[in-house]
Amino acid sequence: MLTKLPGRQGGVTLVELMVTVVITGILMAVGIPQMGEWIRRNSIGSAAETVQNGLRQAEAEAIRRNQRVEFLLTNATPSQSGILSLAAAGNGQNWAVRVLGTTDATLAYVSGFQMTEISSAVELTGPASVFFTGMGRVTDSAGAAVTEYQVYRLSRSGADRAVCVFVTPGGAIKSCDPALASGKPFACLPLVSLAKCPKV
Repeated sequence: MLTKLPGRQGGVTLVELMVTVVITGILMAVGIPQMGEWIRRNSIGSAAETVQNGLRQAEAEAIRRNQRVEFLLTNATPSQSGILSLAAAGNGQNWAVRVLGTTDATLAYVSGFQMTEISSAVELTGPASVFFTGMGRVTDSAGAAVTEYQVYRLSRSGADRAVCVFVTPGGAIKSCDPALASGKPFACLPLVSLAKCPKV
């Protein structure tokens, strides 16, 4: 049977408390910068995923409706009410998907996304618009078939990572990492050159 010694109280000593505070401080000093880098890298991946999903949605909508659908970058706020005034802009910071009609009255808003929902520091570069036909193929604004990949690059200041999302002329939509060597899974090379998707 254990008995408590008289005059002895439970608790921690000042030395034990100081050691705990020092160890916690060291762990925070090491961990917080790593956590910041992880957040920056993760925001690039999340932004790339939204662009890839938007492109896929545009292609699927074009096939479903058998109509031309536009995926566009814009600096405006995408919305149903602003579909007529939504201007495509190369390297725009938001994106939208809309069905093209024969007149402005038949334009239809499908979806949109503001990059600030992930981070205002994410940079998105790429063509102002990508047009999909009812067959899922890519054309220019006049309806002529394109022969080059349409490449969107996402990066962020202070991060050591970039991700590119590209669309082939046949409508395949993929993402890749320009930092990976050719032949590795998710590498941009040899499909997308470093000139179109540079490393950080």
